[in-house]
Amino acid sequence: MDYKPIPLKSKNDFFKNIPGSVYHCLNDQYFTMIDTNEEFLDLVGFSCEEIAMRFQNRLLEMIHPYEREDVIMKLEERLSNCSKCTSNYRILCKDGNYKWILDHCRIVKDAENQETIIGIMLETTEIENTREALELTLDRHRVIMEQTSDILFEWDITTDKVLCSSHWKEKFGYELGIYKLSDCYQLPYLHPDDLPKVEKLSLEIQSRNPYLTTELRIRQKEGDYLWCRIRISNQFDEWGCLNKVIGVIQDIDEEKRMIENLRRRAERDALTGLYNRAETQKQIKNYLEQKPDEYSALFMIDTDNFKLVNDKGGHLFGDAVLSEIAAGMKKIVRKSDVVGRIGGDEFTIFIKNISSAEAAKVKAQQLLDIFHHLFEKDKQSVAVTCSIGIAMYPWDGIDFQSLYGSADQALYDAKNRGKNCYTMYEKNGRERFLNIHNSSLGAAIDSDVRVSETGPEDLVNYVFQILYDTEDTDEAIRLLLEIIGKRFDVSRAYIFENTDDGKYCDNTYEWCSEGILPEKEMLQHVSYEDLDSYADLFKEDAVFYCRDISKLTSPAQIALFERQHICSTLQCAMMENSSFVGFIGFDECTGTRLWTKEEVGTLSRISQMLSTFLQKKQAQERDHRIVSQLRNILDMQDAYIYVIDKNTYKILYLNQKTKLLDASAKPGMFCYEAFFGRTLPCVSCPLLHEEVKEVYNPKYEVWTRVHIEPFQWEKEDAYLISCYDITAYMKD
Repeated sequence: MDYKPIPLKSKNDFFKNIPGSVYHCLNDQYFTMIDTNEEFLDLVGFSCEEIAMRFQNRLLEMIHPYEREDVIMKLEERLSNCSKCTSNYRILCKDGNYKWILDHCRIVKDAENQETIIGIMLETTEIENTREALELTLDRHRVIMEQTSDILFEWDITTDKVLCSSHWKEKFGYELGIYKLSDCYQLPYLHPDDLPKVEKLSLEIQSRNPYLTTELRIRQKEGDYLWCRIRISNQFDEWGCLNKVIGVIQDIDEEKRMIENLRRRAERDALTGLYNRAETQKQIKNYLEQKPDEYSALFMIDTDNFKLVNDKGGHLFGDAVLSEIAAGMKKIVRKSDVVGRIGGDEFTIFIKNISSAEAAKVKAQQLLDIFHHLFEKDKQSVAVTCSIGIAMYPWDGIDFQSLYGSADQALYDAKNRGKNCYTMYEKNGRERFLNIHNSSLGAAIDSDVRVSETGPEDLVNYVFQILYDTEDTDEAIRLLLEIIGKRFDVSRAYIFENTDDGKYCDNTYEWCSEGILPEKEMLQHVSYEDLDSYADLFKEDAVFYCRDISKLTSPAQIALFERQHICSTLQCAMMENSSFVGFIGFDECTGTRLWTKEEVGTLSRISQMLSTFLQKKQAQERDHRIVSQLRNILDMQDAYIYVIDKNTYKILYLNQKTKLLDASAKPGMFCYEAFFGRTLPCVSCPLLHEEVKEVYNPKYEVWTRVHIEPFQWEKEDAYLISCYDITAYMKD
C-alpha cells in the first residue's frame, strides 16, 4: 500500500502572527515538516497537500541538491552547540525555479522533551542574483585588467579617501593603501613641481567636467619619478551630486622621456652640442618677452678667417676647431645663459642678469683670450681669433629682433676695426649701418636650405618631425630611408628587426638607389647562429663600421655581404632595455667608402630615432593584439553583451553570442530596432525603468536577466548591457 503523508497544517494561530515564512519540523534526517504558515506556502507556491504528496513533507527534499549536504552539516554543528542556526540556500518552488532564502532556525523541546525545529525564511533571490551578476562582472573585469599594467583608482568624495588597485605596488614598489586626497599635497609620492597640476585638476573636477586628463610624476620606492598619464571620469548620485571619481593611471615614462630626449637633441647642433639657431632665437625671445627687470648682454661672435683654417687642415680639422671653441665658450658662462651656433663659424652668447656694460666687456675679453690660447700647446699650433659685437638690454633693444640687430651692427664695426676685438653698440653710429646688407643676422645656416643640402643637426630635426607627426609609421620610415639614402649617396638603406627570441632577424624595410638590386626578399628569417656572433660587431657606441668588407675575419660574415655585392657598410644597433633587437644599415656597393665622424654621428642619431619610433609602433601593435584578446574574452562570455550610446541608443559593439542570436543586428542600428523590430524605444526598457530586471523578447522567444553598467566608450557616455539567458527557468 502506497504511503500517503498527512497534509501539513497551516492554520496555527501562533505561526500566523509571526512575520515571514515559518515552518515547524522534526529534528530528523529529513527535517520532516509538522506545520507551516500561509507565507511559507506563498513563498514556494505549493499547497499543503502538494508538499505532502510530492515531498512526503520532507523539507530536505525541497532544498537544492547541491546545497543539502552543506545545510545538514551546518545544522548538525550549530544546533547542537547553540540551538540556533542561520543558513543560506535555494528552495524549490512550484514554477520549477529555485528561490534563494535566508533561514533562521532554532531547536525547541515539547512537553515530552522531544526536539523539534522552528524556522523563519526570508527570500534573498534578488540579492543573490545581484551578487552573482556582480561577481561575474568583476571576474570579467579582473581578466581584462590582468592584461594591462594600468592602475585603477577610486576617490570617494564623501569620505575624501582614495583607493588604488594592486598594480600600484607592482609599479611603484610600495603600498598606497587608503589616503585622504586632501593630504596628497603633503605626501612625498607626488613630484613637488606637479602639485599645481593636481590643484588645477581638483578645480576642474569640482566644475563637473565629466572627463579629464593630466600628466604628472609619481615617486618610486627607490626615489626616482615616473611620468604617468591620469585619466578620470566623474560619477554622480541620483540627485546629480558628484560623489565619486574613478580613473586610470598609465605609465608613460618611457614615451615621455623619449620625446623629451628627442626634442632636446633636435634643439642642439650636432657638431658642437650648442643650441642651434632656431632654438637660440626661441630661448632669447621667450626670455625678453617676460620684460625682465635686469641688465642682459647679447654677444655676436664671428670666427676670423675661418676659411683659411679649413683650407689648411681640411673640414674634419675645421670641425675639431669649432668643437674646441664651443667647449671654451661653455666654460665661461652659467647654465642659465644661452650659447648657440647660428652659422658655420658664427656663435651667439646671451648672458642674463649681468651687472653692467663693464662686466660685459670683461666677459668679451675672456672670449678673446680663449680664442688666442686655444691651440697654443698643440704640436701643430693654429692661430684662431674672433670678432665680437655686444648689445645691452634694455638700452640697445627690448625685444629679440632689435637687440640682435644692434649686436650684429656692433660685430660689423669690430670687423672694420681690424678683427680680433670686441665693440659695444653705439646708438649714434646707427646711421652708417643703414645701407649695409652683409649682416650675419639671417646668414645662411644649414636649416635654411632644402633637405638635400641640410647639415646634420637639421636633418636629424627633420627626421624627428616627420616621425613625430606621422600617422603611418611604415610609410614615414620608407620615405625617410629614401631621403637619407639620397642625402648620403649610399647604395642601400634598410632596417633589420629581430624575432622575439633574438635568434633570427628579418629585413623589414629597404630602399635602393638606381641600379642597385633589392635584397629584402632574400633576407628573411636570417639565423644569427650562422653569422658568428654578429651582435658583437657593434662596439660600445652601438655602431658597426667597415670600410672594406674583405677585411672582416669571419668567412660567414664576408659571404653574407659579398652575396649582396656590398663593399662598405655602416650599421647602427637598435637597443631595447639594453638588449640588441636589430639594426639599421647603409651600404655602399660601388666601391669602398670612408665615412666621416660627422656622417657616422648623424646616421647614428637618426638610427636611434628610427629605432625608438619602431619600438613605439611595435608597442601599439601589442596594444592592438591585447584589445583583440579582450574582445575575444567578451566573445567567449555566455551572455548577450552589447554597448549602446547613452543618448541615442545606437549600437556601438556586439559580442559574438549576440551576433549569433541575430546576424542582422549591426553597429549603428538602434537597439530597439535591431532586437525588437520597433521604431521607438521599448515602453518597458530597463534603461527607463530600474525595476525591470527580466525582459522577454518575442522576436527570439528568449527570457533574459539584464545587467546595465554605465561607462565610457571612446570618450562617449555609453551603457554596457549584459543579458543572461534565463528562458529555461521561466518555463513552468
